[in-house]
Amino acid sequence: MKKNFILLCDPGPNWQENKKCEEQNYWAEHKEFINKLFKQGKVLMSGPIVHYDRIVMIYVAENESEIRITLKDDPFIKNGILILESVMEWDIKFDKYADK
Repeated sequence: MKKNFILLCDPGPNWQENKKCEEQNYWAEHKEFINKLFKQGKVLMSGPIVHYDRIVMIYVAENESEIRITLKDDPFIKNGILILESVMEWDIKFDKYADK
């Protein structure tokens, strides 16, 4: 059964503080990787928290292990731009698309 997860990514050792997320090295490769996950229905939303070097991602998967195995191939993670800091299962109680 698929579950919802909130992922938090923090800057890795190769994050360049003076650059925005989309200006980091490997941005094009990272964007392509994440877009594939969108098309597969695994990633629902992703982006940085404004004025704070932290990325939030909403991910759908069977379990945390599936997420970690998949994201180890993300060019941002592979190249030390980001670190996957937290994977938290999210028990959504209210949803715009839920049965009323």
